[in-house]
Amino acid sequence: MNNPVEKKKGHGRLILWIAVILTVAAFGARFASLRGEKTVESIASIQEKEGRPVEVAVAERGDIAVWTSLAGTVEGIVQYSIVSTNTIQVMDVLRREGDRVRAGEVVIRLEKAAVNPMLHSYERSRTLYEDALRDARRMRTLFAEGAISQQALDKAEMALKIAESDLKNAREGTDLVAPYPGVVTGIFVEKGDMAESGNALAWIARTDSVKVKFLAGSGQAATLRGGQRAVLKNGLAAAGLDGHVSRLDLAADAASHLLAGEAVFPNPRGELVPGVLVSFLVLSGEKTDVVRVPYGCLFNTPAGKAVYVIEQDAEGRKRAKTRTIETGLMTIDMVEVLSGVGEGETVARFGQTKLSEGELVKIVGRKEN
Repeated sequence: MNNPVEKKKGHGRLILWIAVILTVAAFGARFASLRGEKTVESIASIQEKEGRPVEVAVAERGDIAVWTSLAGTVEGIVQYSIVSTNTIQVMDVLRREGDRVRAGEVVIRLEKAAVNPMLHSYERSRTLYEDALRDARRMRTLFAEGAISQQALDKAEMALKIAESDLKNAREGTDLVAPYPGVVTGIFVEKGDMAESGNALAWIARTDSVKVKFLAGSGQAATLRGGQRAVLKNGLAAAGLDGHVSRLDLAADAASHLLAGEAVFPNPRGELVPGVLVSFLVLSGEKTDVVRVPYGCLFNTPAGKAVYVIEQDAEGRKRAKTRTIETGLMTIDMVEVLSGVGEGETVARFGQTKLSEGELVKIVGRKEN
């Protein structure tokens, strides 16, 4: 029982326990001293004393504009087809899709020597015209010599005019031209084909101005009116390609519930090509010199939309007061205030979601004007 080894182990365990007790006592003494120091204030207690931090904005006078975003397909302001009045073979197609043509430029040439006598034959009409011209010249000479009457000369002149008109019609029937400048948007025949009478052989779009056909949803349609300004959203707008809403259907499509319309844009450099999809904005509302506040200031109450106006209490401290307001035009950034807040009043912009009625506030960030 009096083993020296066991006694030595017991003595070591005793020393270890004494060390642990002394360490715990030292930490306890340190914590006790800290409890005697000043307690760090909580955020809630600071805000209660100094006010809840908010960023503010000042209700100011200015302009406000509401834009409706739309997209549509470009078409020529005038689109027309080139047709043949007779069933004649195509001799040549001088233009291809995408080519630009001038007024009077030949697009398609047809066979001039029609085999069917019932059709306009260019060669036949040219022969008749040349014969009428020779006859008219001869009659003019005879009339000058007093050999024929005025009536005989007038008859020859009338025959020449008729032959000239027939030749013109025959030429137009074989040399099919573009009556207006534009872009060839479709060619439907090739050399050697038979051009059927009355069928479109080509389509041409006049593109010095263009129309953009669009469909508007119910929310968009409610903001649209004929004559409203339209501005292209892409880089072409910088070139002054501003247009207007030219047409709106009287009713939406029963199946899609979309309202169809058109906007017209000038296209002096031909940058808007028929068939492409473009996006544009329509100025659907605009007012000048109105009281406005940032949209982010608003919040909803049972009484309607409201803001927190920053007012001073009797002790000169700033407090948040709820004001129900009447709004006018709205954008994603600004709101027109019709009543409830006056020009120059300060309203909470950021941090107002944590405010309560009459709460003390501390303005941070942006400064009041």
